[in-house]
Amino acid sequence: MRLLAELRRRNVFRAGLAWLALGWLLIIVANLLFPLLGLPERAVRNLALALLALWPLVLWLSWRYELTAQGLRRDAGAGAANPVSRRTARRLDQLTVALVLMALALSGLRHFVLDRAEPRGEAATGRALPVGEAAVDSERPPAVPADPRSLAVLAFANLSPDPSNAYLAEGIAEEILNVLARIDGLRVASRTSSFALRAQSHSAREIGRQLGVAHVLDGSLRRQDDRVRVSVQLIDAATDQPLWSDSFDRELTDIFALQEEIAQAVADALAEPLGVQTVRVRRATDDLEAYSLYLRGRQLFTQRGASLEPARSLLEQSVQRDPQFAEAWAALAATLYVMPSYYPDAAQTSFEQADDASARALDLLPDLAEALAVRSRIAADAGRRDEARALLERALTLEPNNANSRMWLGLTHLEAGHVDAAAEAFAESHRLDPLSGIHVGWLGATELIHGELAGAREHLERGHALGWRGPASAWLLKLALHGSDAEETARRFQDWLRDDGRIPEAVRAVHHAVAPAITDPAQRPAALATLRQAVEQQPGYDWTTLMLFAGLTDAAIEEALRPKPASGQILLMMIWSPVDADFRAHPRFAEIAQRHGLPAYWAEHGAPDGCQWHGSPDPRLECGQ
Repeated sequence: MRLLAELRRRNVFRAGLAWLALGWLLIIVANLLFPLLGLPERAVRNLALALLALWPLVLWLSWRYELTAQGLRRDAGAGAANPVSRRTARRLDQLTVALVLMALALSGLRHFVLDRAEPRGEAATGRALPVGEAAVDSERPPAVPADPRSLAVLAFANLSPDPSNAYLAEGIAEEILNVLARIDGLRVASRTSSFALRAQSHSAREIGRQLGVAHVLDGSLRRQDDRVRVSVQLIDAATDQPLWSDSFDRELTDIFALQEEIAQAVADALAEPLGVQTVRVRRATDDLEAYSLYLRGRQLFTQRGASLEPARSLLEQSVQRDPQFAEAWAALAATLYVMPSYYPDAAQTSFEQADDASARALDLLPDLAEALAVRSRIAADAGRRDEARALLERALTLEPNNANSRMWLGLTHLEAGHVDAAAEAFAESHRLDPLSGIHVGWLGATELIHGELAGAREHLERGHALGWRGPASAWLLKLALHGSDAEETARRFQDWLRDDGRIPEAVRAVHHAVAPAITDPAQRPAALATLRQAVEQQPGYDWTTLMLFAGLTDAAIEEALRPKPASGQILLMMIWSPVDADFRAHPRFAEIAQRHGLPAYWAEHGAPDGCQWHGSPDPRLECGQ
């Protein structure tokens, strides 16, 4: 009892409690500030251990010394006078209460304000949304709980002193996403959707709700000369709480080992739902500058539009520096393949170059999924449809989470009139990438073909809102033609002219001149005369789509069969709606089918849905109405 009384007299208990309160406050402050400084989570843990280790010293000092107005003085013992002891006790009590209140206030600030607004403690990096992305609105929550084997990877924040390193932060995040997407059993949300949500600073809970995933991987990158620090954390989307976090300091030359280490750590953190997984990352190049050019070029490629030209230039520089860099050849092939959608005049040259680049990539790495997917579209454009399908199925075996390859598989089915199979592929690509306009838009197109007009309108308008503007407007025009509202049809036609970037300025006057025929059959002869003159003046342009919209079926068949420069295979994707029935029933449609390799494909995989293909001596396609 005497010892207990002496401990109280010397304020040892009060000093110990005050130190614990101070430690609690310091740890909360560290949790708030250390991520902003790029310090790893273990730094907070080390601080906590250091504070705990100093606690016995604080207790010993409070036993040996007394705090007075003149500073610390040695305690004279139990029999000595100690007039300031009670005042010191009051001050320690007040200090402890103040520290506890401050700690509680900061804990509340973090939990109820910062975690909900930006749970990862990093300012979101702003960027222009690529084509196909747009401001994301909230959708209905998933009907079922998210699969515990599902994940979204956000674009990493660039904390480097140089803002231009944003490409590196985003590129490393995408590389890690691609590695994780190849893990068997793990569903990884597509880049388009997850990066768009990061740009809008949504919480992990909201990201999980919109993408239907159970986990979110977020992080930041800080580059200083040739060293990088990558801080990452895996968050439970249901609770908004971190499951695992760490920081990695590496030389840029170790970037592939870094990607493997982070991906392996994520797989280990998800070991329970996934089972044991071993991650391997191929060292794609030893040329750091070639890799940097590749990341910058691929970032621009995702933005499409005017970014494609600089993307091509950067990727060409990358493969020039390292001709053995297969991934850069594949990215270059993809860039060259999509360029005709934005630069129709360069179509023929671009397709040939895409063919060469994809072949080079596969020579270097035969199982490179991106190159296989590009190669499949090239084969489809050339009428080699069995080859196209086989290449895409092989690509999806290698990368089952690739929404773009899944969408291309849907297009391969749609071109052959296999609308049910196309709809299934588009539904899956939409599930993988729910905030990309192209996937929800093509899903709407198949609904229109099936006569599900309400769903078609909803999905096409959402695709348009998400950036898939030109094609969505074309399908919405088909939807209007399906009805009898001339005013809406005229408005939809003008929307299509406004939105479709594939229509060159030089031919827009012809489109406007033909507009009356879209709603008035009596105007078709004048429209036909205008179009025949336009074909003579602009022979490199494909007028088939405009002729179909104007109801000029015979002219559209002739135009589709007229030799002209390659401009991308969009015709077969657009002719399976009810309003195109006359085109498909035309006696010369068989020539179009033969040109695109369809009869052989139908013989192997079945005729278009609801149709019968009759071969020689009178080849024709007969479809129910």
